[in-house]
Amino acid sequence: MRGWLRHRLALRLGLSALLALGSLGAASAQPAVDLTPRILELEQLGRARPIESAQQLERLSVSMPKHSSARLELLTVQGVMLALISRTKAAEVPAAQLRAWGAEPDAPHAALAGAAAMLISARDVSGSAHLPFAETLMRDAMARLPDTLAPRDRYRFVLAQARIADESGKLEDAVRFGHEALALADRTEAPWRQSEARALLAYAYYGAKQLERARELSLEAIDLSERASDWVSLARAHNTSGIVLDGLSDKPGERRSFELAIEYARRAGSNYDEARYLANLADYFLQNGDYKTALAQAEQALPLARALQDPSSETTALANMGFALISLLRLDVGKRFVAQALSIEERRGSLTGVSNLTHELALYLEKAGDADGAIAAYHRHRKLATSLLRDDQRRAILTMQEEFDAERRNRELVLLNRENDLKAEQLRRRDLQQRLWWLLAAAFVLSFAVVALLYRRVRQTNRLLASSNELLRVQSERDPLTGLANRRHFQGAIRRFAADGKLDGTVYLIDIDHFKRINDSHGHGAGDAVLIEVARRLRETLREQDLIVRWGGEEFVIVVQALAPAQVEALAQRLLSALDHVPVTVGTQRIAVTVSIGFATFPIGQESLGVSWEQAIDLVDTAMYLAKTHGRNRACGVRLLQARDEAALDAITRSLEAAWRQGRVGLTLLQGNAPSNVASAT
Repeated sequence: MRGWLRHRLALRLGLSALLALGSLGAASAQPAVDLTPRILELEQLGRARPIESAQQLERLSVSMPKHSSARLELLTVQGVMLALISRTKAAEVPAAQLRAWGAEPDAPHAALAGAAAMLISARDVSGSAHLPFAETLMRDAMARLPDTLAPRDRYRFVLAQARIADESGKLEDAVRFGHEALALADRTEAPWRQSEARALLAYAYYGAKQLERARELSLEAIDLSERASDWVSLARAHNTSGIVLDGLSDKPGERRSFELAIEYARRAGSNYDEARYLANLADYFLQNGDYKTALAQAEQALPLARALQDPSSETTALANMGFALISLLRLDVGKRFVAQALSIEERRGSLTGVSNLTHELALYLEKAGDADGAIAAYHRHRKLATSLLRDDQRRAILTMQEEFDAERRNRELVLLNRENDLKAEQLRRRDLQQRLWWLLAAAFVLSFAVVALLYRRVRQTNRLLASSNELLRVQSERDPLTGLANRRHFQGAIRRFAADGKLDGTVYLIDIDHFKRINDSHGHGAGDAVLIEVARRLRETLREQDLIVRWGGEEFVIVVQALAPAQVEALAQRLLSALDHVPVTVGTQRIAVTVSIGFATFPIGQESLGVSWEQAIDLVDTAMYLAKTHGRNRACGVRLLQARDEAALDAITRSLEAAWRQGRVGLTLLQGNAPSNVASAT
């Protein structure tokens, strides 16, 4: 710790002294020398030893002309380097110089200098303050960039956009910017940039659940790093590989990747990377049930992360300590550590971080037997996850992947065909108009027949266009995998059940039990097959007029006209039986599938309280999680509740099980595979 404090003190003194001597250094500057290669060397060094690299860049800047392109690049590299390790005050020094430069209207490179200042600020606030503000800064910075900017310079901006989009949970943007950064990195011909871009894009695809593509990119990153013998790139590529292998359920490969990442980080002398990878290894032991080792690894990572002032590593270490303690049944202490981790992510404005942490917290609390805590965490996670990965966003990512795989050839061909079609249509219409006028002029009497014929053709064309537009609309409202309605369709269709804004109908929320385990054990192709089969069985069980929606991931929503209590429970039991009666066959595999269901009829309660469809979904969502915490393969229905207004209903929704035990809510629990086994409580 003392050595680190001396290092920080040296940096501050060095920066202050060198800035004070700036004018003297400029007066005695040597003849112009191309310092760009040295700047790039220090940029590469700065990934492992950013403080040392920033000091050397500061010394180098003294001998540079005030408005030279090399000085602009040096200040940009220095500022981003310090921002990435959360050195806000130090990063502000080059950012302020660039900002002042950009404010000079006649100065060379003024627009680019202003953009570079925004880049530094965006990287700084994304790590320590607010991600939406970072996105705004990057949009403004990109708007200032000249079209002639070199690939190396543009790469720094696009890479920052990709990282911020990924941290913000905007997966479609993260993938798009990641591909753009990769193309720019390949044009720079710098192996460490090429590896960095591939590792970042692999992580974006991992977040989008495109695991095979993520694996390919992580292997490419490792190969590039090995050929260049670059320890930092190898550490980061192996860390990304470990994360992807976790998604692919390759536990031995995951552990080996994390251990290699730590080894290469130590070889490179990168304390920042070492802290992150120690935290990741702790997560590995957590997932494999070795909670004492996980706790020890996280405890080792936490002081290192705090000494380095790295909020990302600190968040991971705190969360892993909390999860390990919860698993060791030290619930109160564990929850406090997780709360600290959530607080850091909330201050940063990272929806992705909060969503992931609350989901993991729910799982660990459920395993530890804290049902109320698990339900509260599940509920919070679902609200965040809904905004992070909508169905249309998943489809956009898949479409984008196909376009990039084809090197944009298909897209260009489609655009060309459309352009040709438009031109042909314009020529045809002009020809029709000319013919019409000639025929009118030549023979007025005969023109009626011709006009009628042409009019019919125009109407036919319009009908075809209208039909095509309707087809496109229908396709946009259908889930491409299951063929069910999606949320976009739901927004319009729900009006027939809620004409006055208050829902009139029975709602079922269905969640496939242990769906991640199905993907991990049988592959994502099998998971897709299960979703398709579940959708088919739902259609067979329900009527054509009932609304069936793929709500997201492994969840489905059903809305039917309001049913009598006996009919409501009978339908819930039929749904359980339809889905767990026969295993799903995928090739030679037979996969047992069960679901958890929450359901209720609206208006609800003794007061016949009318609620919006959003509140209805929240209530049955909580009921569904009660079904999970009571053993899964169950349906939990809300029969009665004491709520006079929507505020009271919200309070009951947040603590449904407690309200049930206090007698303020009546629930019905139905067991799958045992239609006669019905437990009822008031």
